Amino acid sequence: MLAIDRLVSLCRRARPKRGGTIACAAACAIAVCAVPAVLAEHLQVSDSGFGAYEVSLAPWAEGLVVAWYDTRDGNAEIYVRQLDAQGRHKGSEHRITHDPEQSYEADIDAASDGLAIAWYDKDVDGRLNARLAFWSPEDGLRWQRSLSIGERATRNPVVRAHAGERIFVAWIEQAEDGRETVRGAWWRTDGEMLEAPAELGPAGATTWNLNAAIDSDGVAYVVYDALVDTDAEELYLARVEGRDVRLARLTHDDGHRSKYPDLALSNGRAAITWFDERDGRREVYLYAGTSSELGEAVEARARRITETPGASIGAYVAWNGDRIGLAWCDDSFGAYDVYFGTFGAHGERAGEVRRVTETPEHALIPSIRAWNDGFALAWNEVAPGPSGMDDPATRSEVRFAVIE
Repeated sequence: MLAIDRLVSLCRRARPKRGGTIACAAACAIAVCAVPAVLAEHLQVSDSGFGAYEVSLAPWAEGLVVAWYDTRDGNAEIYVRQLDAQGRHKGSEHRITHDPEQSYEADIDAASDGLAIAWYDKDVDGRLNARLAFWSPEDGLRWQRSLSIGERATRNPVVRAHAGERIFVAWIEQAEDGRETVRGAWWRTDGEMLEAPAELGPAGATTWNLNAAIDSDGVAYVVYDALVDTDAEELYLARVEGRDVRLARLTHDDGHRSKYPDLALSNGRAAITWFDERDGRREVYLYAGTSSELGEAVEARARRITETPGASIGAYVAWNGDRIGLAWCDDSFGAYDVYFGTFGAHGERAGEVRRVTETPEHALIPSIRAWNDGFALAWNEVAPGPSGMDDPATRSEVRFAVIE
């Protein structure tokens, strides 16, 4: 998921707005001023009272589980909370980490008898260490492993479970010469690594997040952006089948940033979303096709989803049957709001795009999963302090909604 400090930076660089007085252009792909104000009833998941950020959501045990990092105890720690089949609280929050390091950017997925959790720690010297763990409410934290080899810095891990028994994790690793790469490895749910990590592709200092999916054959796909031998950040996809790694660049070297891709797979079909600055503004794009076509065809066949007065960023995608659910953030009315739309198997619009949030707070970084006949969304809402996002008085909580 997209880290809060990078999103805060995007907020600062966004152009000034005039709130609800902005007129939507007739040619807009999505006219944000015309959509319903609130889509569904929201549930507050976290009870931080201070700062809950960077949400990850997964279906699990006939319900769902939400993970985030939380600063309520004066230190960034990883928390999880279960929701029941109706999307209501199922018990209290569980704190996963208890150490002096700051723990950030939790990513989660459900295995057969527990939850795979990945995050990275930052120590007092600023060294980063990506970690992988396995947790269940009955046993607590069964094990955790460092993804760093020796003194190498690692960060921004993403985790996906396959067939309930295997865990794939990818992360960014910095070598002694400062070169950064994306690496990946398979683990068993008992904490044993199945093979040595493989190098998936080059990364860079502006590669801030990874996203991944696994197909029905157990082939893992990892998407990310990187500034590597191009004029601006472009999108990359690594296909990992056993020890065979194939890397493709998905967007052309056009001098405009393509950022923060997300990927979803379903029965041989693929959906990829990201935001792009090719038109001089930040807009969300969506590719929908077959997983066998992933490559340069992604950019050529992608549809531009947004064309709004504000910045459209932080897009995430999920399949449910033949429908694609897409969620993103847009600040056309001042603060960032979460928006949601459904699309067909070829990326065509399958319903009205709707505004999920309408609050003075910034609603950021949605996590989306298929849920029953619709989709489940989780995000965090940030109320900046008097002097902005970095003010100690800034507060944030995690929220959740079911979208039918």
